Amino acid sequence: MSATVRVRLLTGLLGAAAAAVLVFGVWPTLLGPSGLELGRGMVPMPTPQPMLSVAVRPDDGFGDRWQATGDDYHELFAWKDTSDGTRDAAKGLPPVELFFPTMGLSILGPTWTDRISFAGPELAAQALLLSVLWLLWRIVRTAPTGEVFTTVNARRIVGIGLVVAVGGSAVQLLGLAAHQAIVARSAAAGIVDVAFSFSFVPLAIGATVLLLAEVFRQGVRLRADVAGLV
Repeated sequence: MSATVRVRLLTGLLGAAAAAVLVFGVWPTLLGPSGLELGRGMVPMPTPQPMLSVAVRPDDGFGDRWQATGDDYHELFAWKDTSDGTRDAAKGLPPVELFFPTMGLSILGPTWTDRISFAGPELAAQALLLSVLWLLWRIVRTAPTGEVFTTVNARRIVGIGLVVAVGGSAVQLLGLAAHQAIVARSAAAGIVDVAFSFSFVPLAIGATVLLLAEVFRQGVRLRADVAGLV
């Protein structure tokens, strides 16, 4: 397989990956019912869309509420019909539903603020993926010219490492803050809290990429030194 064919193949794979992020990530987040719902149900989704939900765990008030319902989780967030529509029976706020045993809290009447809080971290994560794919595409595009080992590409690899390490960690914290705000505004406030576990995987992957970037940079420097001797 020639170098040109390999470059075209890699470019095509990166383009396909970017298209997948747009179709299965950005598109549903912007237009789907579990995101901003800008499509208002009139835009077809590539996959079935779940309700807007947040992973939660019991909070301080969970025990008292559980006992008050007679250990019936169906009544944990009971609803009632009012002149303003269906509301939470205890707090009069838009209804929520807690699913056992997955502990997923569905926000059945999300406000625009709730939708932004939920979609924001998702869109940020998708933007990070697209940024990494774009930097990889820029590196692959230098292969036909024979100028792969350059300081510019070294900086691009550093950029990939920083996007993964810093961006990936920041998106997790952004998601935590956004989901906490959603729960705090809901009828479940004080009853459940957001379940969160920080993943060090982005930091580990990003650090590995940065290490490879340093090796790449040293290779570029050595190549320049050898070229200077010749």
